[in-house]
Amino acid sequence: MLSFERQTKTMQILKQRGSVRISELSELFGVSEMTIRRDFEKLEKQGYLVRNHGGASLNPQGSIDVTFNIRNQENVSEKDTIARTAASMVKNGDTIMMDAGTTTTAMARYLENKKDLVVLTNSLTVAQELNNKVGITVILTGGNLRGNTLSLVGSLAEEIIHRFNVNKAFIGTNGISVDQGLTNANIYESEAKKAMIKIASKSIVLADSSKFNKASFNSFSLLNQIDMIITDKYAPRGMVNQLRELGIEVIIAI
Repeated sequence: MLSFERQTKTMQILKQRGSVRISELSELFGVSEMTIRRDFEKLEKQGYLVRNHGGASLNPQGSIDVTFNIRNQENVSEKDTIARTAASMVKNGDTIMMDAGTTTTAMARYLENKKDLVVLTNSLTVAQELNNKVGITVILTGGNLRGNTLSLVGSLAEEIIHRFNVNKAFIGTNGISVDQGLTNANIYESEAKKAMIKIASKSIVLADSSKFNKASFNSFSLLNQIDMIITDKYAPRGMVNQLRELGIEVIIAI
């Protein structure tokens, strides 16, 4: 088992139970206690857990991933192009899911003049952009607020998402890798994204070229679970071809 996989499993256990002992993980993974301590040290630096005597507990403050305002200033032109292309795929009468993120927030700005559109979202910024737009009904999931990303996550958010079926889900990601699939920095956001993919007839990933050939902390989807990726003209051609060979429609926004 790779360290990435071991640490992901450790976080899944912590999410379920709240705490875990070093000796237990050492036996479960078949590695030394020193290896588990190194895993704990790395995860603590990333803000996911708090070490204690003989074990660790889940950090209630979540991770230290980059804030929404900082990400909103990165790759602005590319995100805007992707957002416009994504919005053009929304038809009158659609029921869609919009993930939290800077690109989906930009996409919301281009949903003017849509009729009888229902938008389910876990994003405060998406909901704010769509507020008072004629012809659009917005359903906000509820859940625990993550200040860094202004997203609603947790069991309540996941439960509400599962109550719906949507034509299309527009989903963000921190990384796309042929080996790791789609990844995210926060396990709670990853669980919400899994739910979004499950309820959608068509799952569409919005990812600028900086996300390609990168893997973040937690995998939330295999590549064969998504239908389309919308990216920008700087996406690496080699990986774009690999994705297309896997049967994924890749749209280069221009």
